[in-house]
Amino acid sequence: MGLSAAENRVLNEIARRTAAEDPEYTRRLSAFGGYDSSVMGLPSRWALLPVVLVGLLMLAVFFAATIATAGHAGGTDDADRTAQVHLRP
Repeated sequence: MGLSAAENRVLNEIARRTAAEDPEYTRRLSAFGGYDSSVMGLPSRWALLPVVLVGLLMLAVFFAATIATAGHAGGTDDADRTAQVHLRP
């Protein structure tokens, strides 16, 4: 939720007064930063990198679990298949 125009004006006035009264504090505060945002206001790609990495890790774990359990989906294991082969006439 964005700020109203009146709230933006008040904050800009506070920032202007602070810069006039204590330029050193203003310089240190602006050097502290924040995150760079894209044109749409979203965090930059570097801020999204951990989110993407966690998503890829979750996909890798899902696929590994799927592959690991795929051999057991048939309901018979190697011992059952071997027993069936030996019972044939």
